[in-house]
Amino acid sequence: MRMIKWIGINSRIGLGGLIAWLITILPGCVALKNSDLDKYLVSSRNLNKQKEVVWEKAAVVDFFNAGDINKYKVVEGKFEILKGKLWATEGDKNRAILLMPCQYDPIRVEFNATLFALDGKIGDITILLNASPDKNFFNNGYTLTTGSYWNNCTTFYKKGRALARTEYSPLKSGKKNHVVLEFDHGHIRYWLNDVILLEAWDDTPLPLDPALWVGIRTWATRMRIDNIAVYHSREGTP
Repeated sequence: MRMIKWIGINSRIGLGGLIAWLITILPGCVALKNSDLDKYLVSSRNLNKQKEVVWEKAAVVDFFNAGDINKYKVVEGKFEILKGKLWATEGDKNRAILLMPCQYDPIRVEFNATLFALDGKIGDITILLNASPDKNFFNNGYTLTTGSYWNNCTTFYKKGRALARTEYSPLKSGKKNHVVLEFDHGHIRYWLNDVILLEAWDDTPLPLDPALWVGIRTWATRMRIDNIAVYHSREGTP
C-alpha cells in the first residue's frame, strides 16, 4: 500500500486510517442524521422564496365521457378520451390541448402523464400557462417542457424564449410520472415524481390572464393524461 507522508500525521497511515482520522476531527461533516438532512433540504428550498403558499383545490378535470373532448380546445394534433384517460393520439409534431382559463396567480397545476416512445424516441411533457387558443400558443405565455429535444433537457420558456434550463430529463417510455408546476407571481417551480427538477424567478412576470388558457402539450409522442387538478392560494388572488 502506498504510504502517505503528511506533516502532523503518522507517515505510515493507510487510506482507512486517514478516513478514520478525518471522522474523528470532523464529526459534523460526516455524521448528519436524516432529520438534519431533511432540515437542510427545507432550508435550501426556501432560498429566495416568497412566503409559503397554502394551496386549495380550485378545479378537477375528469375524462369519464368521450364526448367531453369537445369542451376543450385542441389547437394541434388529435386528442381522445379513452377509458377515463385523456390521450394525445395523433399529430405530425405538436399535440396541444387547452383545458381551462388561466385565472389564478398563484397557481398550481398537477397531473399524471405517461409517454410511449415512437421508434425508440420520446417526446416531452409540456405545461402551458397564458396560452393563446391558436397555433401560436407556445409563444404567448409561459411554457414548461421536460423531455425536450428527444428527452435531453427541461426548460422554462417565456414568450417562446428560454428563461431557465437544465440538461436533465429522466422520462422513460411507459412510466407514469406525477407532474406539478407551481407559479407564484414569477416564482416558478417544477416537480417531477416529488423531486424539483427546475426552479426560476422571473423579475418581470407576465400577468396571468383569464382570457388565456392552461394547457398540456407533447411532441410527436403518444401521451396519456389523468388526475388533472388546479389549485389556487387559499387566501385568494392578491
